[in-house]
Amino acid sequence: MRPEPHDGAAPRFSPLGALAQLNPFTWATGLFLRGVAELKIPDELARGPRTSDQVADAVGADRASMARFLRACVVHGAAQRETDGRYTLTDLGQLLRSDIPSLRGFVIAVNGPGMVRPWERLAEAVRTGRSATNDVWGVDIHEYYAQHPEEALAYAESCDVLTIEAAELLSRAYDFARFQRIVDVGGSRGVLLTRVLKETPQAGGVLFELPTVVELARTALAEHQLRERIELTAGDFLAEVPTGGDLYLVKNVISDLADADAATLLANCLKAAVPDSRLLLVDWVLQPAPSFVDATDIDCLVLTGGKARTPEEYEHLLSGAGYTNISDVPLPGFEAAPMAVIEATRP
Repeated sequence: MRPEPHDGAAPRFSPLGALAQLNPFTWATGLFLRGVAELKIPDELARGPRTSDQVADAVGADRASMARFLRACVVHGAAQRETDGRYTLTDLGQLLRSDIPSLRGFVIAVNGPGMVRPWERLAEAVRTGRSATNDVWGVDIHEYYAQHPEEALAYAESCDVLTIEAAELLSRAYDFARFQRIVDVGGSRGVLLTRVLKETPQAGGVLFELPTVVELARTALAEHQLRERIELTAGDFLAEVPTGGDLYLVKNVISDLADADAATLLANCLKAAVPDSRLLLVDWVLQPAPSFVDATDIDCLVLTGGKARTPEEYEHLLSGAGYTNISDVPLPGFEAAPMAVIEATRP
């Protein structure tokens, strides 16, 4: 709604019209979707049309509150209300199911307190160029997750789902068969490493993560057929990384780090690797035209103090750490994807 001009003067400001234009409850959509996911409402609606009372009873919620919540979820696109008053699942709601591959863990993680509260200090982060997480929680985001295991699990699930497709693409685009000892630095619960090991039956893998994440990986991989070929190692990659690898995987780690820490990590990988080994860096890349990576870039600023980078900035970090033969790895069919895949050689 736009305010109409009056008597040739400038348009009169209309608070109600401006409110509709501003759409102030857009910010709440993520929180609504997190609630939908946590209550597992999509699992119930996937069974077919349901009344609000049926949904409430199935998920163990208050009936009156559920009736109100489902009406609001329609506004946010997670459910649809039919003419008979029953609710059905939308395409958006399908993404939040727990019983099929989905983005449920991602939605819970990015809308949880650990990530949301630092965004309250967005303006301060932009003013200072410094992460807001320590200001809010008194610790960095990784220590926060160590103290909040339920959120840590949701975050690990979000890392898993965002890695699955990339791992499949890499397995088709890159020759992993030449390596014997593959070290995945900051590899979460091992989705990428296990996929790579399928392509390298002769190789062993090392999953290197923080202690709390290693325990999550140990649980996730307990029944995995490749578990015996994976060495789980806990530590801090800013201090050192496991030695003796002829391939080091560094996926979506550098963007969480400021330049000095990114340089330290890459230098540690170079020091630990055997001569003529490779490092494969996979991360978000800034492109000439703005994309969702630019929003992710601000997320990095607020939460970790890191940043997304241009291809030239990644190359500068790698060459500065001592790597040579730095080259892009093309992903056939995904050439325009805002993701850098870069191979570098340890001399």
